[in-house]
Amino acid sequence: MGAFRGLSLRTRIVSGVFAGLAVLFAVFGVLALYTINVSTGFALDERLRLAQISAQSVDELLARTGRQLEEAAVHLGGLATPEEQRVEATRVIDVLGEIDRIYAVTPGGDLVWSVATAGDQAAWTFKGDAATQAALAGLATSIVAPARVDATDDLLALVITPLDPGNRSAGYLATEIRGSQSDVRLLPLSDDEHSIHYVIVDAAAYIVAESGGETAESRDEHVEILLPLIGEHRSGTALHQVPDEEGHVVAFYPLQSIPGGVVVEQIQGDALVIPRAMQGTLLVYGVGALMAAVLAAWLHASSVVRPIRRLTEEAARMASGDLDSPIATARDDEIGQLARRFDDMRVKLKASLEESARWAEELEHRVDVRTQEVEATNRELQVLSRTRRQLLAKTITAQEEERKRLARDLHDDSAQTLTAVLMTMRAAEDALIADPKVASAALLRSRSQLEMALGEIRKAIVDLRPSALDDLGLASAIRSYADERLRPLGINPSLATTGDERRASGSVATAIFRIIQEAVSNVAQHSGAANARVSIEFGPTEILARVEDDGRGFDPAPLHQAQESGRGLGLLGMRERAALFGGDVEVESHPGTGTSVRVRIPLV
Repeated sequence: MGAFRGLSLRTRIVSGVFAGLAVLFAVFGVLALYTINVSTGFALDERLRLAQISAQSVDELLARTGRQLEEAAVHLGGLATPEEQRVEATRVIDVLGEIDRIYAVTPGGDLVWSVATAGDQAAWTFKGDAATQAALAGLATSIVAPARVDATDDLLALVITPLDPGNRSAGYLATEIRGSQSDVRLLPLSDDEHSIHYVIVDAAAYIVAESGGETAESRDEHVEILLPLIGEHRSGTALHQVPDEEGHVVAFYPLQSIPGGVVVEQIQGDALVIPRAMQGTLLVYGVGALMAAVLAAWLHASSVVRPIRRLTEEAARMASGDLDSPIATARDDEIGQLARRFDDMRVKLKASLEESARWAEELEHRVDVRTQEVEATNRELQVLSRTRRQLLAKTITAQEEERKRLARDLHDDSAQTLTAVLMTMRAAEDALIADPKVASAALLRSRSQLEMALGEIRKAIVDLRPSALDDLGLASAIRSYADERLRPLGINPSLATTGDERRASGSVATAIFRIIQEAVSNVAQHSGAANARVSIEFGPTEILARVEDDGRGFDPAPLHQAQESGRGLGLLGMRERAALFGGDVEVESHPGTGTSVRVRIPLV
């Protein structure tokens, strides 16, 4: 493809036209070759039809000879002696035009008498032939092909019929059909003007008779083609190359009466004269038409390339900076339209260059404006950075306060309770022997004190991370925290969930819990509400949570940014935690109307 792009436009046009014509001629060539092949098939079918007609003629001759021999057997079978039969057969053979010899033989194959036309010598040599013996074993007329003992023998078939169809012992009449019989025309007498040659072959492809009356002395030269067809008793055609000669068209049709068949042979040049003439015509006219088309394409490409070259020169002049000289053209075709578009482009480009100077000033002004906007953005980023630092400080302070509170609770409550338990157990140990009742009462007090210490430790653990979040899930953890945080303050909490709670797990569940924990803590500290409601919707793509109360409410607008006093850091922390998971937090509240905190966390 890269080499093609490097060619000139003229060469590319001519190459494209040549390729298109080549494809077109290839298509027509395929169609022409198909037509030639069909014509060749018709020629082969015609030769096969000739072979079929000749084979049917030979079969009809054999059948007619059998009928004539049956009529002779009826006439001779009524005579008393063999001599009377022989004398009568001499008169009968003169009447029969296609029989030149008659044999009378016994069922065992021995010759009784024979007669022949003038000049013919009748010799019975078929006594030991297997096919002849099989025919002498029946009572029907048979046409058999005796085994060949001499390559020059032109015997085609032996016709055998019983003298008495009801009595095998009466003997049989037999006659020969040979290719050399003067009164029998098995094939056309001579080759026609198209060099068609007819041959009759036996089961081993030996030639029995040829057109023109020639006598064969060997097998047919196409024996390798004929033997499979003879063995399978089917017709067929083939193109056969003969050494030192032009190839032959060979058509074979089997005889129905005996093994073998009729072969029609013809030189390929004569048989396929029409297909070959079509091939030559296609080649000459196809190449000539292709060359003429390429020449026309070259001339047409030249007429297209010249004005394009002029346009290229004009474009180079414009590229060098000369935008004042117009591009003139007198053409009205596509190239003329292209030239006018170039001139329009020149005018617009000149106006664009003039406009660019004005844009330079405008650009400087816009750069100043953008610089001011960047400075304002930097100031906002500084405020955001300060807010993040405040949030981090509050987080660290909250952590330290929580640690101090936890240490104080453990020291003031759990440690003192455990100390009291230790002292009570020592008193019980001292009184265990002297006064068992006193010891038992001391142990009961120790048990109560241990239960109190255990509750205080559990409360500290829940403040750090509620075990219900890991054991029972997000909804149970929120319900437990809201009850413990709000009910002691007289606030009635409620929780509603929809969807599959299992969609919230791991860090997402922890983030939602901490956000709702902060919102519930705000309700407890600032709302003065009587009721609080928490709702969680576990959707297919996100989790929506809402914390609502009917308290005194407030104006959330000033709290979008953390105050220097630290007010608003709780809401900012909730937003930051939600943003870590691609979510957001919205606060809706007005003084005297309660507060609603909505949390949205998408599920990845």
